[in-house]
Amino acid sequence: MNFKEISLFALLDDETLECLSSMAKKREFETGKILFYAGEQPKQFLVLASGEVEVYKHDKKGNEIVMGQFMAPSLIAEMATLNGIAYPATARCKSSVEIYEIGLESLQSYISKSSPLSRVLINSLTQKIQHLESVLRYATISNASVRAASFLIDNEYQLSQLTQRQIASNIMLTPEGLSRILKRFKEAGIIEVRSKKLYIIDKDKLLEIIS
Repeated sequence: MNFKEISLFALLDDETLECLSSMAKKREFETGKILFYAGEQPKQFLVLASGEVEVYKHDKKGNEIVMGQFMAPSLIAEMATLNGIAYPATARCKSSVEIYEIGLESLQSYISKSSPLSRVLINSLTQKIQHLESVLRYATISNASVRAASFLIDNEYQLSQLTQRQIASNIMLTPEGLSRILKRFKEAGIIEVRSKKLYIIDKDKLLEIIS
């Protein structure tokens, strides 16, 4: 396949792209299929070319907790893969997906010789660390309504691209818990929902909740 078609790799030189393509094996998965389970040891480097994947764990009561989502184009669990540690969570396809697998040993050998590819991996990890910092910041807000209001303001221009499930995951709430909060916000005239997407209509009231 042509890795240059994937924006994540668009700036790599032709030699690196050709090498990646020669190592990659294409696989397709249907919605609901498991890519890997928590505790499994990574054997392949996974590149998500199309679709969406979510990672989740279960708490002590058996409740499913979504830890995050990967949307194409993206690398999946590269930190665990490159460090040779077990997957910390289970990955499930939220839609039909197209994955390219690259043998871990082959990739590690090539990374040691390729600074452009190393930069791509570092950029990917940096973005995910920034996301984690954001999640942890919201986690320090004990009041769920304040947490939701803060997220809505911080991400006002991306709300139309996010599902309620994704928002709930980002602020460590259950979808049901977020739904109750959003219902109160809607009744108060703070937000409105159109085609299942959220839109802020009274930002001042959100700011009042936060303060």
